Amino acid sequence: MIQRRFYSLLATLALIGFPLLASGHNYQVDAIRIVHPWATPTVSAVTDGATGRGYLVLRNTGRKPDKLLAASAEIAQKVELRAGGKMGDASTAHPVQAIEIPAGGEVRLKPDGPHLMLIGLEQPLEEGQHFWVVLEFERAGKISVGMFVQKKR
Repeated sequence: MIQRRFYSLLATLALIGFPLLASGHNYQVDAIRIVHPWATPTVSAVTDGATGRGYLVLRNTGRKPDKLLAASAEIAQKVELRAGGKMGDASTAHPVQAIEIPAGGEVRLKPDGPHLMLIGLEQPLEEGQHFWVVLEFERAGKISVGMFVQKKR
């Protein structure tokens, strides 16, 4: 009985883990491909209420545009979609309702550009850490993606 449960658990873990390994840190939901989700480390002395930033590439392989409508993560009280840019030498970012992904195109969420703002972190983000973010798209629906904390690429 215990041996059968062990093998069932092992098989389940293999089925769950294999697509993640095979994807090479990429995910797909409908026509949207999510490439290399990552976040930058925060200052380790900062505790409750800190903010972090998440980045990824959104590729739309479909014939119709889509929109990233929302994101959430258990490690943060709130995740905002932000549009970023430059004003002179200063970086600017403001919340947006959605991030549009053109048909057959891509959008790069990157430093000094559009990104995910993780607000009210429960703990600092440390290099090597991994956490899950749920992304919600207008057409493609929802998907959970693993986000790795690393220094800027």
